[in-house]
Amino acid sequence: MMAGVNASAAFASDNAAPAHPAVLEAVIAANQDPAMSYGSDDITSRAAALIRETFDSPHAEVLFALTGTGANVIALTAATRPWHAILCSDIAHSLVDEAGGPVRLSGAMLTVLPSDDGLIDPAALAAHAARRGSVHHSQPSIVTITQSTENGRLWRADAIKEFVDEAHHQGLLVHVDGARIANAVAALGVSPLEAMGDADIVTVGGTKNGLLFGDAILVRRPERFDGIRFVHKQIGHLPSKHRFVSAQFEALFTAGRWLELAAHANTMAARLAAGFVERGLTLASPTEANEVFVLLEPELHARVAARFAVHAPDPQRPVYRFVCSWATTDREVDAVLDLLR
Repeated sequence: MMAGVNASAAFASDNAAPAHPAVLEAVIAANQDPAMSYGSDDITSRAAALIRETFDSPHAEVLFALTGTGANVIALTAATRPWHAILCSDIAHSLVDEAGGPVRLSGAMLTVLPSDDGLIDPAALAAHAARRGSVHHSQPSIVTITQSTENGRLWRADAIKEFVDEAHHQGLLVHVDGARIANAVAALGVSPLEAMGDADIVTVGGTKNGLLFGDAILVRRPERFDGIRFVHKQIGHLPSKHRFVSAQFEALFTAGRWLELAAHANTMAARLAAGFVERGLTLASPTEANEVFVLLEPELHARVAARFAVHAPDPQRPVYRFVCSWATTDREVDAVLDLLR
């Protein structure tokens, strides 16, 4: 069932949310005077320093990309060669939603690991790592996980530490796709470093958390990603007027704003999920961050779709995804729940 012609995009995705006013103000402020291009400006230096400080990674490099897909592709391409394998979950964004970008740009193959809503058992790494050295198999190089996962689940601090430690024990690098890492940190109540484990490279989401556009790449072990700046440039994610991307991140990471916005989105999702359960509906996955997955029969979905555009991630199941953002209001949540009385 398609959404109504005038359906609201309020729950379609956190990508659909407007930019936060502080972000817009930062872009306007960055537009007042000329500045050095390609990231050589003071704004970019300040924004990078804020991210390093926030993630307790003083020796990391920080790159800014225009999109989350671009950030993931840059991270994975810099870690691999064409004979390598990138391990990922069966619902990974890099596998399902990036149009083969990581494969095309890196030449490496994506190797799928079974998961529970994107959460992977560390034991699943050993069998693939055992193939290292055999000329008949692609060589595992890096594993990518998502925090929070594509199905809205959280890697708990102890679980992600165990997973990353095991990956390192198996000789693998670890990439964390942190498109919604702010939501994970806010929900878990832990430090950003604990939420990503000892990962080697992290995509730090901005687009889904109040920015016009832009995600950052925290390269925590630059020596393992030789050439990443060339990949960054090659695939067109080093804009000449770089300050307009980094200025947004400076606004986002000033005074804890990134967590404040994410916490609001999580609160709205929890309220929506509780309302669904009160109305006798079944959640397809636990609501742990800012995404709610609910089973809706055709009549109920038709009622909702007439007012709100929502995504169906699995065409084989009547599961619908509602995503809350920094801009989601109590009134919008109530409007959905009123449709389901």
